[in-house]
Amino acid sequence: MTAGPGVTARTATIAGVWRHPVKSTAPEPLAEAALTADGGVLGDRAWALRDERRGVIADARTLPALLDAEARYTRPPTPAEPGPPVEITVPGHAPVTSADPDVHERLSAALGRAVTLWPRLPAGEDAHYRRLPPEDGDWDRYLREFFDVADAADVPDLSRLPEAVTTHQTIPGTYFDAFPLHLITDVTLRTLGGLSGGGPAAARRFRPNLLIAVPGDNSGPYPELAWAGRRLRAGTAVLRVTVPTPRCVMISHPAGGLPRDRELLRAVHREAAHDAGVYAAVEEPGVLRPGDRVELLP
Repeated sequence: MTAGPGVTARTATIAGVWRHPVKSTAPEPLAEAALTADGGVLGDRAWALRDERRGVIADARTLPALLDAEARYTRPPTPAEPGPPVEITVPGHAPVTSADPDVHERLSAALGRAVTLWPRLPAGEDAHYRRLPPEDGDWDRYLREFFDVADAADVPDLSRLPEAVTTHQTIPGTYFDAFPLHLITDVTLRTLGGLSGGGPAAARRFRPNLLIAVPGDNSGPYPELAWAGRRLRAGTAVLRVTVPTPRCVMISHPAGGLPRDRELLRAVHREAAHDAGVYAAVEEPGVLRPGDRVELLP
């Protein structure tokens, strides 16, 4: 990796690649991923659940059981069909597919909440993506709980993110929270694990698309934060790193056998100014695999 502030001159590599066929479900590890210009990892977050009681796209904050639900495609995604039919298995319940006539009823029963399953809709279907105020109208309370902070003044600066983040549950036309890709390094996971009193933090808590292994020489405790505004070549794709990722209460939730860990989020807020990992967009489509080289471009 090209030398520069907060990065190393030795080679960085891709240590893991994941996608989430349904927003907020368990990560699906990939041996190879195609990156598309407008959708990030092909097949990532092509489906989402909608909370019918609230009338908004659902996430694991209100449906924590989603974090352990497994989703897989019944046939491989292609550029022509980036979101083919999907099968979802909620622990303790039989699998259900998006093609089943009773899919909504079965998912609602499994999750204990009235939901419907939706593919991505065009960006012009604005009402589908809209964010609604909290039921009690108290945005300060909502943000305090969302970021697990004591005071609204301690909420991360969200002005770096697209404006649509404040008005929509996801970016219209997608089920991405802010940008198509999320990256984190093994160095950051080791740093945060040490700060919260244990070994490396589990990548699963942060739900990245890419885990990047960075040699530790002079890389700093959070090397990817120095990449904001830079371009990366990963495999045959070129990525544009956009902004650091502000972390919310999701990284504290139990998932995949991991226990609840509020201290991890507190460490991120206290020691890393709320940020862990970075968002990115695809500048040049390509293919990447675990083991591929990652390098900063001029």
